[in-house]
Parts: sequence; structure tokens; C-alpha cells
Amino acid sequence: MALSSPALAHPSAYWNDILGDPTNDTPRLRYAKWLDAQGDPLGEFIRIQCRLARWPKAPEAWSWECREQELLADFEEQWTEPIAGLVEWWTFRRGFVEEVSLTAEGFLRHASELFANAPILEIHLRYSREHVEALCQCHWLLRLRHLDLSNNYLRDCGVELLAQSPFLVELESLNLSTACLGDRAVQALAASPFLKHLRELYLCDNDIGAAGVKALMEAPFARQLDMLHLRFNNLDAAAVAQLRRVFGARVQC
Repeated sequence: MALSSPALAHPSAYWNDILGDPTNDTPRLRYAKWLDAQGDPLGEFIRIQCRLARWPKAPEAWSWECREQELLADFEEQWTEPIAGLVEWWTFRRGFVEEVSLTAEGFLRHASELFANAPILEIHLRYSREHVEALCQCHWLLRLRHLDLSNNYLRDCGVELLAQSPFLVELESLNLSTACLGDRAVQALAASPFLKHLRELYLCDNDIGAAGVKALMEAPFARQLDMLHLRFNNLDAAAVAQLRRVFGARVQC
């Protein structure tokens, strides 16, 4: 059995390109080709996961998935060694850890180490209420495309702070479900000049009413949203009808 490269052994010529352009498959596949020449199974794993991401319904997808799981069984512990003690769980995508979960305190403490060792794009944070102000000032948020702050008692005041963070400018997905939010929070999100790339917004299980609905319909990002989740809020029939008229099938309420 071929041996994988030891932790932190990624050559900087390849690794810096991957970290610098984490949504692009080209640097990953270039590195995979080099790894193949070294007999490193990580190269095969990168190629398989890139194929699965691009062609999830291909006739060969089942065999790719089987091989993916075989490689993870053999090498996941080694491939995650640099970050395993810093996060609660992780998910591989396109060859590397791309999604992690941890506490807000842990993220603020270890963000530089995490992003040095993985092209992370999605983070789920717990126990964030006492750390909202620090999170808003954390430049590492610029690396993220998906931020999950659900089940955190942020309240309107916390989201008002969050909406003014310039480090959210690359976000494509934001989850604020079950965060004890009302209309003020939604109005702050709608007025934020930094949520320019937002495609998905999750606001389930809060206390959003008619004023929040009006703000969402008038938000600059309203037209570009692919998905808006508003289930289990304080929405009457008129508000639901308005949402469906503006967002159509893109809204769940």
C-alpha cells in the first residue's frame, strides 16, 4: 500500500495556489497530478472527489464513491491530523477538508492554523453569543462562502453587529435559524452593504413578521437569492402571499 505524505508536507508551490483560489479545481488537479507521480494516494482522492463534485449523477459515480470511502478508511486520520484536535467534525470536498464545526471561541483562537492547513469554505459555529463582536472583526471570515450560526442566541443586537462586518463580503450562504431574531435583525441584514454575493439565507424558527418580510423583499440581494427559508416565523397569510409573489419557488415559508 502506498504511503501518504506526512502532515503539513504539501509543497508550497501547489498548496499556496489551492489556498489562494479554494473554489477552483484547477490548482487541486495540478497538485493531484504531482502527487500521482510520487505514488501518493491523496492524488487519486482529489481527482475522485473533484469528479463527484462535477458529475454526481455520472454512471461511474457509484464506483467513485466506493473508492472514495476506501481511501478515507485508510488515510483520513493522517490527512486530518493538522486540524483534528481543533474542530468537532469535518467534511472533505474536492480532496481536502472544506467544512468544519467548532465553537466560536475555538475559531477565533485557531483560525490562522485552520486556514493554513485546509481550504475551508464552510464553518458551523456554536456558543457564539458572547463572541459576536470579536467575530465581526475577524478577517478570516473573508475566506468563507458558507457561515452557519444557527442555534445561537444572537438576538437582534447580535445580527445588527454582524450585518456591519466587512468580512462577510464573500459569503454566499448564511444560516441564522433559531437565533431569537425579530424584524430588526432582518432589516439590518437587508440594509447591509456587505452581503453582495448572498445566494442562500436561512431564517427559520425566529420571530420575523411583516416588517421583516418587507425588508427582505426590498433587500439588494433579494433578486439573486436562490433559496430563502422562513419556516416557523410569525408570518400571516398576507405576508406569505407577498413572499411567494416576489420569490416564487425560491422561498420556503
